[in-house]
Amino acid sequence: MKFSFTVLPGIEDIALSELKKKWSSLNSSELPEIEQKKGKLFLEADVSDVCTLIPYLRIPTDAYIILDEFTGKDRPKIYNKISKIPWHNYLRGDFPLVLVTTKESKIINSSLVKESVESGIKLALKKSPIKKVPKGKESISNKIHIDLYQDRLRVSLSLCGTRMDKRGVKLYTDAAPLRESIAAAMTFRLSELCEDQNLIDPMSGTGTFSLESILFNRYNSYRDFDYQIAPFFINLPLRKRKKIENRLFKSVSTYDLSPKSVESIKHNFIPFKEEFEEIIVQDFFKLEERTDSVAIINPPYGKRIKLDEELDIFINRIITHAKDSIKLKKIALIFPTWAYHKLKGLNLLEKRFISNGGIDVAFIIIDLT
Repeated sequence: MKFSFTVLPGIEDIALSELKKKWSSLNSSELPEIEQKKGKLFLEADVSDVCTLIPYLRIPTDAYIILDEFTGKDRPKIYNKISKIPWHNYLRGDFPLVLVTTKESKIINSSLVKESVESGIKLALKKSPIKKVPKGKESISNKIHIDLYQDRLRVSLSLCGTRMDKRGVKLYTDAAPLRESIAAAMTFRLSELCEDQNLIDPMSGTGTFSLESILFNRYNSYRDFDYQIAPFFINLPLRKRKKIENRLFKSVSTYDLSPKSVESIKHNFIPFKEEFEEIIVQDFFKLEERTDSVAIINPPYGKRIKLDEELDIFINRIITHAKDSIKLKKIALIFPTWAYHKLKGLNLLEKRFISNGGIDVAFIIIDLT
């Protein structure tokens, strides 16, 4: 079957690196050829191999099985092609949620395309109804994406339902949360650039960086994925869950100046408290020298978290203290792009411009040695 993974634009190559490493750890089959496009990774592989990966992947935001691709220049053809897909092999429970995007095509009205698709599905399900969802699994979404681009229509079914970056772990968030998939990409990339180091997360908010670094190679058993009860999957031979032994960092220490944030972190991380070196209230600018350590920081900014100085000045102070006082080897930072352009003389190992919650941000890693 053909599959696609959705990735935040700008970090596709990091997601590809994660996929390759975890494929070799979890699957015995040879890694298939993977096509990288803006915001997407495409591959053709065995269903079991791809589904084995999904609970371990941290950087993609969704995974899809591609059910069909065809030329869609008129609605009757779309209706007929959709009605011939054996939906009872893929769906359980309620009628699916159909999401449509159209671009540069003869049919540009997404509502009309959606109407044709839903009518085709209804005809197929009338002939071959779908089974009910097992008790306790009512959260299945049956999310179908229809992408019509340059008259080429792709029919994709989400294997996850809820986005993959919704881990099912954290309960409390702070005023300016960072998307988990971005935090995972940053911690993974930092670990690739510095082996056998200790990680400090000194402005942790609710500890997204810390948690992503600890859970990065673990099976996510804190939520369900739609594929797990899909007819095409439950008939496959059961695979044993594997354990990836490698950790991204030797240890993880988590700090924040706010007692409220630290209490939230401690509450969120009760199941993982043994994995942390320490979780305490601590001012970053009072941290003293550390050996074999690197840091990752999402500094406060914006209207919701006010600073007493310009953000670029604050970031320069962070970098100076990290280098001169804490003696860190590397530091990873993410902050609005406008502030990045005011910084000078950085020894950059990584520089990317991405979007976090609609804000254009710079993700950088600096060599401080």
